[in-house]
Amino acid sequence: MRRSGVRISTLADKQSSLRIEKTHSLPDPPVCILIDDGIHMINLSAAARRVYRIDTFRQSADGVSQPLFESVMMLIAIRYFAVGDFGKGLISASNFLGFLASAPLTGVLNRSAVPRSRVLSLLTGTAAVMMALGAFSGSGIAFSISVSLASAAVHIRQPFFTDLYRENYPPDHLATLISLGLRLNLLLSLFCGLFYGRLLTIDIGHWRFILIASTTVLLLVSLVLPRLSGNPPVSRHEGWLQAMMIPFRNPTFLYVQTSWMIIGFGNLWIQPLRSIYLVEEQRGLALSPTLVMTILVVIPVATRLLCNPIWARLYQKMSFPALRISINLFFMTSIPLFFLTENLYLVALASFLLGVGTSASPFIWQLWVTKIAPPSETRIYQSAHAFLAGFRGVVAPFIGLAVLQSLSFQKMSFLSGILIFVATLMMIPLMRKDRKF
Repeated sequence: MRRSGVRISTLADKQSSLRIEKTHSLPDPPVCILIDDGIHMINLSAAARRVYRIDTFRQSADGVSQPLFESVMMLIAIRYFAVGDFGKGLISASNFLGFLASAPLTGVLNRSAVPRSRVLSLLTGTAAVMMALGAFSGSGIAFSISVSLASAAVHIRQPFFTDLYRENYPPDHLATLISLGLRLNLLLSLFCGLFYGRLLTIDIGHWRFILIASTTVLLLVSLVLPRLSGNPPVSRHEGWLQAMMIPFRNPTFLYVQTSWMIIGFGNLWIQPLRSIYLVEEQRGLALSPTLVMTILVVIPVATRLLCNPIWARLYQKMSFPALRISINLFFMTSIPLFFLTENLYLVALASFLLGVGTSASPFIWQLWVTKIAPPSETRIYQSAHAFLAGFRGVVAPFIGLAVLQSLSFQKMSFLSGILIFVATLMMIPLMRKDRKF
């Protein structure tokens, strides 16, 4: 209705307008992500926001058990149970047992179309049960097997989280969106590492309380993970071996994995030797639990906490080969330096350099396949990558312990540096590829 050139809205007009507005859903509000260079606004769907909240909580809670997997379990095995080299190798390789099992598990689940959230919940619950069994173990071998299975169950989840990120997050913000959870994880790991070291220095027998606390947190996470959203799983007909072979038809994937295998052996066969070098009296420095935790957990975790946002930005801006070369330089320097002398300041410096390099690992290790894999095959690519990492991670520590019978810590560390240098040279030809890779 119009009077004197002025439009008068009638009740019918308002009702009609209201009906029209109801038919149009409002756009999802952007998520405000606090990063080191300010506040980043990212538009996410309601499902993606739920994933972001739950996964950030999950990553943070994992910080309670992270120090256990990195050094506390090995410390307990050596100081409390005095396990042999087999038990030490098993604990050192435990997370890679999970990676090794990820490929067949992914193949089976691809055929059964089991929801991803249920898989993640069951794996986390399994880790909690194994951790509880470890807490009440009465022998070194029972302890080694139980905590190794707990670590394997936690780490077998990784390809499923990569798939989750690829499905829900914008490709240009993958590193940014997982960075907050990683930093909270590192912060909690730092405090827990300090607390665990102090507690074990007072009485090594307190390790049981530490494992019980970790069990409780894992159970809580297992109850939260079923709330994760995601697209309905699409059943595939390949067997796990057929599915795992798909990425190897990609020449870039095959070439990068060859280089990664060399880097992995250079890093991983030395991994259990760090704990042995610091803890044992006959072959090492016989340091207190507090000093061991400071060098193996506190220093590298604190360094990762500081450097994590820097690597998150570099991941978005640099090509994969350039980023891989940059990381390798820190590994190449830190490993020989760690065993070069008994001077604890140099050992601490080596631990710092290692922390700088490993602070980039969550991005480059967990997200790199999203640059080359089709969206529908992200989980398959990542499970194949994890399978190969699991293979070298299981084999390399036992090789390292066997070679230690003939070579010194120093000679083995220099061999590691040479292997990483060779793998670094292999990255140079890839610099000519598409910069997005």
